[in-house]
Amino acid sequence: MCGIAGIIDFGSSLQIDENLLRQMAEPLKFRGPDQEGYTFQNHSNFSFGLAHKRLSIIDLSDSGRQPMWSKDGKVVIVFNGEIYNYQEIKRELEKIGQDFSSTSDTEAIIYAYQHWGISKTIEILEGMFAFVIVDIEKQTSYIARDRFGEKPLYYHFDRQFLAFSSDIRSFKALKLKQTIDIHALGYYFSEMSTPVENSIFKEIKKLPPANFIEFDNKTFQKHEYWQLNYKDKTELTLSESIDQAEILIEKAVQNTLLSDVPVGCFLSGGLDSSLISFYAAKNYGSQINTFSVGFEYESFNELPYARAISAQIGSKHNEIILNPNDLNIVDALLKEYGEPFADSSAIPTYYVSHFAGKSVKVVIGGDGGDEVFAGYRTYNQGLRMQQWSNRNWLKQPMKLISKLTKLEKVNYLSGVMEKDISVLASALYRNMGFSQSALRELFDDELFYNAPKKEHEGKILDALQNDDAVFDVLLSASMKTRLVNDYLVKTDRATMFNSLELRTPFIDKSLVEFANTLPYDYIMHDGINKYITKKISEKYFTKDLIYREKQGFGIPIGQWMRDGWKKQFAEIILDKQDVIPLNYNYIEKIWNEHLTEIKDHTHKLWCVYVFHKWIKSEYLSK
Repeated sequence: MCGIAGIIDFGSSLQIDENLLRQMAEPLKFRGPDQEGYTFQNHSNFSFGLAHKRLSIIDLSDSGRQPMWSKDGKVVIVFNGEIYNYQEIKRELEKIGQDFSSTSDTEAIIYAYQHWGISKTIEILEGMFAFVIVDIEKQTSYIARDRFGEKPLYYHFDRQFLAFSSDIRSFKALKLKQTIDIHALGYYFSEMSTPVENSIFKEIKKLPPANFIEFDNKTFQKHEYWQLNYKDKTELTLSESIDQAEILIEKAVQNTLLSDVPVGCFLSGGLDSSLISFYAAKNYGSQINTFSVGFEYESFNELPYARAISAQIGSKHNEIILNPNDLNIVDALLKEYGEPFADSSAIPTYYVSHFAGKSVKVVIGGDGGDEVFAGYRTYNQGLRMQQWSNRNWLKQPMKLISKLTKLEKVNYLSGVMEKDISVLASALYRNMGFSQSALRELFDDELFYNAPKKEHEGKILDALQNDDAVFDVLLSASMKTRLVNDYLVKTDRATMFNSLELRTPFIDKSLVEFANTLPYDYIMHDGINKYITKKISEKYFTKDLIYREKQGFGIPIGQWMRDGWKKQFAEIILDKQDVIPLNYNYIEKIWNEHLTEIKDHTHKLWCVYVFHKWIKSEYLSK
């Protein structure tokens, strides 16, 4: 796991040298504290510079140092991530005469590219990755991101040159104009993160998951190399599907245990992390460490469940308890995200990462289990939508009735049957940040308050191109929204701030492709969320651990706002800034409602707080 940055240039006046690359790489220091490397070449019509900060996980020797060159000096790569099937790829390359100088997965990518080209190389890679390959002979570069967006990759393109980085703060070194993207900002205030392709700045984009860019002096082309496919359904029975899912989950965990450094597990006490920890403990060569974080407030505390699971699987369990006095890291943590990011569970994620980082260098977590096997209330709504849409005989009558009445329920049900993108997109809202009407109260700009609607409808429309069932469309769209925009960003930044690599077996390619073949009444059999993983878990855990109400990885920040944080919080959120003319009368109104417990505005107020912190430290200070 590492951080990468660099520039490919076909004629701008930019002078690429080591000093510039070091400036771009500075924000990556926590992502890669073990080694650093820089390479650059300036030709008459083609220049490039690559920077790498390394966290050594596979092949700890200098043989794994990056940027890494092919032996013939024609190709160079910088790579962030882990390729779990790299040994298989190496064996295939050795059969055709390729020899290797290291045991690193990076070398497998570079020679796969030289022998098979970019398309086949990306197709066969299994794991998490963001990499840039520069083919000097062809004067062509390829910038690629993994299928699910586990690893970040930002870029700036202006026709003459392409700059990229694992961290948005790297672009300050280029002295680019940085204009706040109002669409991205509106999405942030609703969903607590920026959207999949838009960063907080208009001039800087994110490469979407499962995409690569081909760039030369004539071409800048984005290619999607893999898609979620829910159309082809399995012929296995429900029981057989559960058995096959278990095989694939365990295999995915085995893949993520591959490491030349110690590995541990995040264990929240929830179903997904418990199942992952079980297989990790079973397959690890020695007693595995598990790590948990808890709170003094009982409603937020899952430590008793984590302890029970640890005792059952035989892990060496480690835990910490947080209180408001432990939050002195918050400002530094918010800066590390580079963009406004207001999922407050980033705070406990940071602390458990910091705690784990004292013992291990790699952790395995349960992220993605809810999206793959339908763990959220969104999917209960999706199930009801699916069941209603199955009533084809009602489609025409409902369409006629909807034209005769303005009743919201009738129009909603008619929209479900017609697969209206606006109606289906309504299920993607998490109702945590500002609603569309509240966004309009906050800042009356159409680009701002329509942003979440536009993003969600766009992802529904994309999913409808490949999927027929309403339930499957929502599964697909949630992978392209909350998972990649929030949960994977949260865990990546919080762990990498602690120079800790996080691996996520639930979004293993083979497991996800199999899960996509499962009918909706397998995924949510009898209306039970995560039916598949719950039935697997019944073999190993007691039902009171499996079937308890989902808690999530929350933090009692709303209460802390009313108590120890009250004064400093008010000072921040009510301190007007001039860049975006927010409605401070409205902010003061919801703040007072929260203080008096008329309404719980925790997530809204945290969004405002984080935005003010970001705009003063990261934007106005640039």
